[in-house]
Amino acid sequence: MHPFRNMVIQFTRSGFKMICLVLCCNCVTPVEIPVDKVGGQLVVSGQVSNIQEQNIVQLGLSADTDRLPYPLSGATIALIDDAGGYSYYEEDYSNPGSYLLANTAGIPGRVYYIQITTPNGAVFESVAERMPDAAGQITTHHEFLLEEYTDLEGTVLTDQFIKIYTNSSLPTNIGESYLKWGIEEAFLLTPTDFPDPFGVVPPPCFIVQNADPQRIPLFNSESLNTQTIDNLLIGSRIVDWSFLEKHYFTTYQTSMTKEAYEYWEKVNILANQVGSIFDTPPAAINGNVFGVSNSSIKALGYFQAVNQTYDRFYTHVNDLPFQLTSTTCTYGPYRSYESYPYRCLDCPSVRNSSYKRPSWF
Repeated sequence: MHPFRNMVIQFTRSGFKMICLVLCCNCVTPVEIPVDKVGGQLVVSGQVSNIQEQNIVQLGLSADTDRLPYPLSGATIALIDDAGGYSYYEEDYSNPGSYLLANTAGIPGRVYYIQITTPNGAVFESVAERMPDAAGQITTHHEFLLEEYTDLEGTVLTDQFIKIYTNSSLPTNIGESYLKWGIEEAFLLTPTDFPDPFGVVPPPCFIVQNADPQRIPLFNSESLNTQTIDNLLIGSRIVDWSFLEKHYFTTYQTSMTKEAYEYWEKVNILANQVGSIFDTPPAAINGNVFGVSNSSIKALGYFQAVNQTYDRFYTHVNDLPFQLTSTTCTYGPYRSYESYPYRCLDCPSVRNSSYKRPSWF
């Protein structure tokens, strides 16, 4: 779900005591789960994919309080395959702690693992995984509707939502299928162009993130004998100011190993679908990354070898079936400076924003 810029990899809070298990989209009795708060533990979230732009690893260090992991810069990450080939993830310095694998895509059927060397010299490796041979096919459709929801304070509110559904065909002739879906959104933010004697036009920002980090749709063909999945709800999002300009949604259908699937099942239960590994502090769910000199030293998180396919669409404000009332960034000679939202004055202040335009935008 960037499924891995905002990687669709999801955990619960360190020391998070009360979580709500989700069964058939209904909350049941909260379960008491004590989790020790351990600071300075390596947090890993990443993958190698057959889609080049999805080859991302995020590194962090856990905090000893209920806060996000600290991004870990300056590490070296080598991708090693079963033929002894090496490729290297390079850090994206505009997004500390995020490492990208440039000009390389994974090959279905090959076996991969990573070796991480932290700035202090500690070495970690992931368990090797074989990339699945196929990911099946996917098409998506969406609708806009008015819906009630409950906010974090328990207040029932009504708002406009976009709902995204998938029709998917499973990979064939590869045995059991283990699938996960994630939606990446990318939208444009054009800052206010105030008149100036030099005619300078401020550059736009592009925000790329997980469209619905609270949802982890999973499928296991062992439990359901079918070759197709129809009208599965895989994402839901409130329609807000981000729909004032072009807004892309890219749905990734990810075929993974059984081990990765079982890991995500545990994450889905424990986290109660409350965010990605870098949206909430992680709990100590056993992953597949360990210390080389001492295998008892575990990192939090998982590195996976996946086969992916995707479907992409975009919406514009003219596509909305209702009037969007969000305040725009458009300059008006009679508008006061204070009337512009802060995002219009400093678009890099928006989380996950960048001046880098996605290649397909």
